[in-house]
Amino acid sequence: MFAWACRRRWEFSGIPLIANKDDLWVLAPTKDDLLAGAQYAAVSLPWTFNRMMKNTGSRGQQERALNIAKGIVGQELLGRAMREHGVSATSQRKSHRDEDLFDFHVEIGGQTLDLDVKTWHYFTDYKPLGRSPLSTDLLVEHADYSDADWSRFFPMLVPHTQIGQSKECYCFALASSIDPRRENDINRTEMRLAAFPYGELLPFLSSKKLCAVREDSEAGFWLELTWRPDGMFAPTKMEITVVGEWAGKLCQVQAVTTRGKTTKVGPFSCVASFAISPESYEAWGDGVIAVRVGKNDCRVPVLNTARRDVNRKPAEALMFARDDICNLVLPDDYRLYVLGWMPKTEYIDRCRAYPGWVWPMNSEDRTRNQAWSMITESDMKSLTRAGFDDCVKRKPTRLEAGWMKTTGRGGGACCYVYPNLGGGRGGVRETNLYCLLQDVHTMMSIESMAE
Repeated sequence: MFAWACRRRWEFSGIPLIANKDDLWVLAPTKDDLLAGAQYAAVSLPWTFNRMMKNTGSRGQQERALNIAKGIVGQELLGRAMREHGVSATSQRKSHRDEDLFDFHVEIGGQTLDLDVKTWHYFTDYKPLGRSPLSTDLLVEHADYSDADWSRFFPMLVPHTQIGQSKECYCFALASSIDPRRENDINRTEMRLAAFPYGELLPFLSSKKLCAVREDSEAGFWLELTWRPDGMFAPTKMEITVVGEWAGKLCQVQAVTTRGKTTKVGPFSCVASFAISPESYEAWGDGVIAVRVGKNDCRVPVLNTARRDVNRKPAEALMFARDDICNLVLPDDYRLYVLGWMPKTEYIDRCRAYPGWVWPMNSEDRTRNQAWSMITESDMKSLTRAGFDDCVKRKPTRLEAGWMKTTGRGGGACCYVYPNLGGGRGGVRETNLYCLLQDVHTMMSIESMAE
């Protein structure tokens, strides 16, 4: 019955919904969970689709890597919790090259279903901005709130670009900790430090298409590294480990870079990251490591989507300063609030029960979203593609469906997790569908249905 229900419209009145705080799971990671996330983030960035189109600069690559670490830690926590409750749940993670990294296969009643995990992150060290501290009491108190005050709004978000994917069920979770992007050593008992290829050298070093061509032709590239210290008391040499791949296998090549001298390492088919020890990080100071591409044995042109050959040896150097290094181990206070699950068909139905929102008008009231009352041609295309064109009402114009719009310029409609930061910042970065916590089924209901 359950598999059939996930694929067709069905009445879910018999499956328990969130009713009180005991229905929520609050999970804490172990040291092994945190290290597993860091390790995976260090090797998998070339193989992870940049869905949010993060800035290809250094900061954007660090944020992508931390998001991978969050996903792996969440996967470890959720998988263990479900198995402890008698649910047969396995992740799709077999190799760091796999896609759909954060999905689960859940077995219920002899059927295997895809469970797509959607997670957001609340940062505890930001200004409250009118928000109360996160707790299970607060979540349940506002489980049915869909009005304009974003500080009380806890939407269950799915990006509109993903709603057409062949997912059967969603699982919603909310992470909480200090912002891991701000400092590398605050609230951390472990350090796994890394920098990442970025900018103009990113396609040459990390393209998975180019990596495959190099592996097929057994022709790789070499790197040339030089330490450029700054100041008379700076160390004359610095250790760095190049984390990459060769011949279809992971490889980690340690190099000692010295002032004024070039250290050559290779061959590689791609480079995922550059690992730095805590001791080297502490001694780094204001120096930089210059990374250049040396010999390139693969001469086959490899075109990207813009028909540009990404296999041209870059002339410029990749420069790493201390700010380009991030700690891939999540903070010790990291917690995962697992909220519940629901079939995709039911999610789409429930979205139709709520109003559409756009960003606050700060000159009028920065604490409240605005009703989605202007439907552009682009909006109409997105709504039609997702099957929500019938939710556009006229006289007055409004969207009667649970959608939250982005400005397309770095901000959008706001909620508790994505607050209004002012100046056009904050809110969702892409347009999302939403329903509410009151619509979500308890995780314990999966256990009862598995029996």
